[in-house]
Amino acid sequence: METTVFEARARELVDDIKEIVKVKGINLTDALEEAGISRKSSDKILNKGVMPTLSEFLALCQISGITFHLPYVETTNSPM
Repeated sequence: METTVFEARARELVDDIKEIVKVKGINLTDALEEAGISRKSSDKILNKGVMPTLSEFLALCQISGITFHLPYVETTNSPM
């Protein structure tokens, strides 16, 4: 199967996250387990290049300290 640009970029992001966590001195396997990710799943992500699910990716981001600021629009409660 052909790898898309998005999959390649996602793999790069996971590699960057692994490097950030390594520099911080955090055991990523243990941290993922504390976040509810099984060792089997974390092994697939960290050692076999399997793409993480959204919840696994967000756990990786939280462990590494990456935060997201999503835009939002405040609306009134009155109907238009």
